[in-house]
Amino acid sequence: MRIEDSKQWRYFAAGALCLLAFSFSTACDSGAASKGDGHEEHEGEGHKEKGHGEEGHEEEGASNEVHLDAKQRESAGIKTTVAAKGQISETLRLVARVESNGDTIVHVTPRVEGIVQKIYKGLGEKVKAGDPLVELWSIELGNTISSYLETHSRQIAAEETLAQAEKLFEGRLKTLRKVLDGEIAVAQKIFNREKELQEKSISTIRPFLEADKELQRARLSKERELTGLEAERDSKLLELEVLVRQSKIEEESARNRLIVLGFSNKEVEAYHGASVQSGKTLIRAPRAGIILDRDITLNEHVGTDRTLFKIHDLSTIWIIASAYERDLSSLRTGQEVMVHLDALPGVTLPGKVTQIGYRISESTRAAPLRIELTNAALKEWPEEFPMRPGMFGSVEVVIRSWQGRVVIPESSLVHEGEDNFVFVANPKEDGSFFRKSVKVKRGAGDMVEILEGVDPGDTVAIDGVFLLKSMARQGELGEGHSH
Repeated sequence: MRIEDSKQWRYFAAGALCLLAFSFSTACDSGAASKGDGHEEHEGEGHKEKGHGEEGHEEEGASNEVHLDAKQRESAGIKTTVAAKGQISETLRLVARVESNGDTIVHVTPRVEGIVQKIYKGLGEKVKAGDPLVELWSIELGNTISSYLETHSRQIAAEETLAQAEKLFEGRLKTLRKVLDGEIAVAQKIFNREKELQEKSISTIRPFLEADKELQRARLSKERELTGLEAERDSKLLELEVLVRQSKIEEESARNRLIVLGFSNKEVEAYHGASVQSGKTLIRAPRAGIILDRDITLNEHVGTDRTLFKIHDLSTIWIIASAYERDLSSLRTGQEVMVHLDALPGVTLPGKVTQIGYRISESTRAAPLRIELTNAALKEWPEEFPMRPGMFGSVEVVIRSWQGRVVIPESSLVHEGEDNFVFVANPKEDGSFFRKSVKVKRGAGDMVEILEGVDPGDTVAIDGVFLLKSMARQGELGEGHSH
């Protein structure tokens, strides 16, 4: 064959293939058009089949109406509600975690360095205010106690010396008065006798004057000697009173040092009269709570900068949520909040925003949002303090509320792709439900607002929806009915 003939044959074959492809394409388009006409007619029939004026997208192979007898409804747990207006909320969902109430955490540290002798409470134990936690032996404390007892003894000795001096001077004054009063009495008798003799002119004037002089001297001597002894007494007692005041100041100072170290007045006074001081001290719980941290072992030396225990009062807790910068403008202190914790599925805890943080994290660009809750026992988990620090979850902050046209539980919805449906009871036939397409606006607390597709007064299935959906897909009755 010539080269020219070969080329002509190739051109002819290529043209024939193009013609065949064109013919096949035309046939396919014609078949598709024919099939499309049939589908439109089917949809029209399906629309007529609804028979109740209902509109909405229907999944291929699913029936628009489902019928269940009483036994099926009971076994499936079908429950309904009447659609009505209601309060609906727009919420902002934030990740959150549980933390201890920072205002109730206490760190227990020793006030003197020492060696751990006994440990009374362990990690996770519940304590009351005043419960013993740990016993320390401290040289510093022993020296402080000894110093206090020394000053206390000096103060007692000073008071006793003052009391003895007062008693001694009282006795000396009493004796001196007695002696001087005796001398005055003798001089008085002599004077009286000389006066009597003088009046009878038996004696001369000289003895009488001598007797009078001696009487005056005795009286003056009494005044002088009593005044001198009283002055001596006052001077001595003043000196002793100064010593008593000084010893009291020293004793009070030493006592205060023990008070600063954590001793009560009752404990300090218990040392009075003890012959040997061991330098032991008992550290007690400053408040009630749970020991969530313990850093101490027996025979360990601990200093005053060491935190031995951390006690958390878990009767109230903080829920700390993270709010991004873009959401801060919609947040307000006092907004209603619904708390959901991963550890307590199905439990919703109501609360309010108590604080919006003032610092934005440089790494997360979020601010902390605080919700304070009472940590009461729950029926879902009746353990004491069910909300535990470290739990994760989320919060829904109600940022806006309004009156919804129709509000129903979210459990009523059937999701198929991007479409949503509900099953509405047929008021004319008991046990029959229509599947209706709806337009939804989500709200808070598992409630949704139905913008289109359901009217107030319609009866909507809220439980057993899965069975209704399954039966609608099966289309067992044909012509749009299932059972």
